Amino acid sequence: MSQLLNKNLLNTEPSYDILVEIDNFRVSDTEEIEDVQNQIVEEGSDTKKTENAQNQIIEDPTGAWEDSDDEKVCVSLQSKSMLKKLRKNEDEDVISGDQYEKRLRQQFEKLYPTPNWATVPSKRKRQTQDNSDSSDDEPLEVLDIRNESDTLNELDTVKKLISKKKLEVTKMKHVNQQAYSQSVIQSIAFHPNAQVAMTAGLDKTIRLFQIDGKINPKIQSFVLKDLPIYRAAFNPNGTEIIAAGQKKYFYIFNIEAGSINKSNGIYGFRDKSLENFSISPCGQYIVFAGSSGYLVLVSNRTKQWVANMKMNGTVTSIDWSGDSRYLYSVGSDAEVYQWDVNTRRCVHRFRDDGGFKPMKISVSKNGQYFAIGSNSGIVNVYDETCLVLPNPKPLRSIMNLTTSVHDMKFNHDAQILGISSHSKKNQLKMVHLPSLNVFPNWPNNLTPLNYVQCFDFSPASGYIAIGNDKGKALLYKLRHYPVA
Repeated sequence: MSQLLNKNLLNTEPSYDILVEIDNFRVSDTEEIEDVQNQIVEEGSDTKKTENAQNQIIEDPTGAWEDSDDEKVCVSLQSKSMLKKLRKNEDEDVISGDQYEKRLRQQFEKLYPTPNWATVPSKRKRQTQDNSDSSDDEPLEVLDIRNESDTLNELDTVKKLISKKKLEVTKMKHVNQQAYSQSVIQSIAFHPNAQVAMTAGLDKTIRLFQIDGKINPKIQSFVLKDLPIYRAAFNPNGTEIIAAGQKKYFYIFNIEAGSINKSNGIYGFRDKSLENFSISPCGQYIVFAGSSGYLVLVSNRTKQWVANMKMNGTVTSIDWSGDSRYLYSVGSDAEVYQWDVNTRRCVHRFRDDGGFKPMKISVSKNGQYFAIGSNSGIVNVYDETCLVLPNPKPLRSIMNLTTSVHDMKFNHDAQILGISSHSKKNQLKMVHLPSLNVFPNWPNNLTPLNYVQCFDFSPASGYIAIGNDKGKALLYKLRHYPVA
């Protein structure tokens, strides 16, 4: 399995003998090439003259090749309406070919001027000096001394922002078109380091697929004979898969070794269901939501109990901060808890506005947004001030779902929040951040999603995979993001 995930394609390029042709002489030996090059340099002028010639080439916009026949060509500017804009006066009609070329070039440069970042730095500096020499009273233009790459990075950052009016999406082949699930897909997840996706469900089978958007070949599948799978997840480095259900034990699939181990449960944990769990981003802990408000912390390395944390009411959902320092939980009493994992203590808590029986909590990786989804379909989105205020107000309450929220995720850069419900058909919405508007174009009522059970964004948000009640894992490409 590890060979499949870590397979490298080695491209070898054929070697060719060096061959240079100068006039009628053919030189194939490296030393002779160097002699010819040295001779050319000696015949030229000194280094300063060479630099001046190079600068002159940059300054001179004329082409390196001219056609003498251009002067013999005659073009009528009144023959077509599109050419009339090239006239200098209304009576002008026939001009020569070289004049026609120059006016076309001027018209193009007028419509598409050269941007500042594309101008040669030395030329910008000389233009600034010339402007300063022209008049002592005019203010000097400040020379931008930033690196050109910094400017390009800024432009690239602007390009990465998503428009709130449209989410550009392309339908791809199903993730599991080579092996559909025989029941509802309960869990779907992308591998953190490879182009691989996993599906798992009540048919007790975990399947792995190589994602290329066209064929999506199946890599491997394995069956857990005594465990209908309610939740499965990769650990952060992608070496293991944790699978759990409504049993007091869970399974660990080691991807590198290809082995499956069964955990006989958690010492002191009496609950018969371990389906509600979450792995810390650092990969050190797994937390299971128990009954009576208990949060059971387990070592991901040894799979042994570490500590318990208790909140009021019943735990309905848990999530981690991006740095794994804090754990967040929400329960039936509409209280949101912030836990310090090192001290195992609650450092802050607040009540979800409205108290609509929260069912799901999701925290963006950058810690900027907190989303609480309720059983009425209302999603409250907070910013980081909710961690210091006793009664914070949400930035916005999203009411586009009409049934209980069952799944909710932020994408990797917190520009999209996905929310879904499996109580009604086609209940999946994509929320734009920071405007908190739902994308109007996708998904819509005509998007054939069926009953959405789960979904996941790929690590770079190039894909979104959606598992439904038909055992199909739908795949869509988000064109704003790269695939890898």
